[in-house]
Amino acid sequence: MESRPKVESDIDKNINYLKKLLDVGETFDIIFREYKIGRKRAASFSINAMVNDIVMADVLEHIMAQQTEELSINTLQKLFYNRATHTQVKLVDNMSDAITSLLSGELLFFVDGEESILVFDARSYPARTPSESNIEKVTRGSRDSFVETLVFNTALIRRRLRDPNLRFEIVKVGERSQTDVAICYIKDITNPDLVETVKERLNNITIDGIPMAEKAVEEYITGEGKWNIFPLVRYTERPDVATVHLLEGHVCVITDTSPNVMILPTTFWHHVQHVEEFRQNVIIGTFMRLVRMGGVLLSLILPPLWLALVLQPQLLPEQFAFLGPRDPGIIPLGIQFLLAEFGVELVRMATVHVPAAQSTALGFIGAFMLGDIATKVGLFGNEIIFYTAVAVVGTFATPSVELALAIRTLRMALVVLVTLFKLPGLLVGLAAAFIALIMTKSFGIPYLWPVLPFNFKAMKDVILRLPLPHKVMRPAILKPLDQDRLEGEPDTGDKSKK
Repeated sequence: MESRPKVESDIDKNINYLKKLLDVGETFDIIFREYKIGRKRAASFSINAMVNDIVMADVLEHIMAQQTEELSINTLQKLFYNRATHTQVKLVDNMSDAITSLLSGELLFFVDGEESILVFDARSYPARTPSESNIEKVTRGSRDSFVETLVFNTALIRRRLRDPNLRFEIVKVGERSQTDVAICYIKDITNPDLVETVKERLNNITIDGIPMAEKAVEEYITGEGKWNIFPLVRYTERPDVATVHLLEGHVCVITDTSPNVMILPTTFWHHVQHVEEFRQNVIIGTFMRLVRMGGVLLSLILPPLWLALVLQPQLLPEQFAFLGPRDPGIIPLGIQFLLAEFGVELVRMATVHVPAAQSTALGFIGAFMLGDIATKVGLFGNEIIFYTAVAVVGTFATPSVELALAIRTLRMALVVLVTLFKLPGLLVGLAAAFIALIMTKSFGIPYLWPVLPFNFKAMKDVILRLPLPHKVMRPAILKPLDQDRLEGEPDTGDKSKK
């Protein structure tokens, strides 16, 4: 185990140690300040722009007001209990923890002759205020979403879930970055084995830093699943979505500097549901869910299926003879689909990188060039543009960005197989994708549950948007400690009939 250097009673040794380690004076953002408390020397270290100067000025004013005769013995203890009026203050007796606190934005306060340090948490993070999510928009509902500051995100969840059993446990990830990662769960609901698994995998991360935040964490904690094309965790920017999953028995992982909260474990069906369904009437919500699932299915199967039938027209009944291309163009149909997919993806990436004011114009130009001009010069057939457009709309209707990209990749792979092997290639590709779904697990949970293994009650909740009063049981596959969401048996109000 790595030794932790102790805090020396000689303040000069502590000051010189930190100055040498942090290159104070060379790096401008480390603020060093010396004080005089009575007859004793004191000093502080902090990071510029990460400490609330107004709060700390008030705290230090109270400390300086200590009488000289009161500081003869147990100086630090007296300051801690009598003068350190700030609520978030602690005593640290080793330099390793002190340095971690300093680099996290806290202020270190040394007093000569003392072997401990006062650490004040008066951090003032560079932060933005919560605003509406650009990815998970709703017609009705809250407009606040997670931000890049961890403590803000935990507060947004705590505001919606005032449960004393709600837990936020901090893990430091990255030998150099020391990034704060919070594990969020409800103690008397979530399966403790799941919580321990997440903790263990986080603690086993060995890397210098995770500047890519939640995505880097995902690739470590999902284990072998990092090579799987299907997303094994769900991301959300909405506090209400995170809270709903916590109440079901899921674990949320919140990474500092990221506005995306990771929900785990997840199944395939978590990625095709959207919060908008629960903001509408039950029947309307069910209709929206079925339309969305149909769009996801069409986005995967429509182009390769059409291509397979066109390449083998003898398989088409007479009433479907119209499916064949009237003007196939000068390029083979399979290559046309791949080029169209490449063009759509190129436009999508370009709209992400350009300013918002230009994205609409860029999309219009891309659609005009890909659609109208390409067909007029004979590069693409009209049917290719139509079926590609339907598939792309279905992709954009998929709530999960990660699943949408996975489906697009699978669709292109199926087009390649159909181009090479026609209908047998499509069947083999779909079978391979289905086998991959069957074999996929997210933290030990089957990815296709409740279809495989089959659970009728849970399956109803997947297909239909059930009324919330009817959702009284938590997902059994999560093995929650408290399976019933009701507080107790309903009171009939007539005890005389018992």
